[in-house]
Amino acid sequence: MYQKVLFPTDFSPHSQRITGQIREIPGISEVVLMHVVDTPGQPGAGDGAGTASEQARSRLAKEQKILESQGLTVKVELEVIEHTIPEGSIGSRIQKVAEREKVSMIIMGARGKSPHDLLLGSVSTWVLHHTSIPILLVKSKPGDAPSLTESIPGSLPVFSKVLVPTDFSAPAEEVIRFVKAISGINEIILLHVINKGKDDPRLPEYLEPATKKIDMMKKELERSGFLVKTYVLAGYPPDEINSLADEENVTLIALSPLGEGWVRELKEFFVGSTTYAVVRRATHPVLVVRPPL
Repeated sequence: MYQKVLFPTDFSPHSQRITGQIREIPGISEVVLMHVVDTPGQPGAGDGAGTASEQARSRLAKEQKILESQGLTVKVELEVIEHTIPEGSIGSRIQKVAEREKVSMIIMGARGKSPHDLLLGSVSTWVLHHTSIPILLVKSKPGDAPSLTESIPGSLPVFSKVLVPTDFSAPAEEVIRFVKAISGINEIILLHVINKGKDDPRLPEYLEPATKKIDMMKKELERSGFLVKTYVLAGYPPDEINSLADEENVTLIALSPLGEGWVRELKEFFVGSTTYAVVRRATHPVLVVRPPL
């Protein structure tokens, strides 16, 4: 399904984790390995140890060799910038390469070097908000990043146990269709969160119809051969989604950036507050799937 994937790396431990796990992506055969050198912001440039671009080429070659040892075809893209630029400009270069190479997915580490967004990374944030290509954001817990050649010990494949939050909107239904087409999934967990307090007296009138809808979705997925578990919870959706992801120890959260209140004319650039809050707080990989234009 994801035959050709763009992997922008900043050589951080979070990117190294991706190098160890990228082979788990269903159907992957080709990787576009990309790095952007912002020379004024690169320590060590011109200090006798080689230029920043030369150092980057060396590190890219090392990662290329590791990825090729996994049976993948690797194309290397090195972008060199001679003047300091905002993270959005780096993100736009990532997007342009993704579109030019016609990749089916972008995979990125979800933490970056910028202090402006310590929970996500400003470049990842820009790409999340602007790309129309599915993006897989791999979150790392402190201290769990493996070496380049290893995956997390005892970890399950990224696409084996997937949590799919739904608000029953058309974009959420598109995520279900997308997930159904992915091979290798052992279990799907469907979640609907009623955005009400757990003690709200009107909760029962929302609970019954939501339970009926999610049960219908479960039956349809079971007919397609999936093992399915369902939850209908009340509370603040991002907190409930991430809490359940931790409780169930899922390998992936898959959701749409758009919700029931989305605006069609803006859908190429809009990321809903729930999706963004989930991504920022998540300790699990998050796949963000946009509906087709």
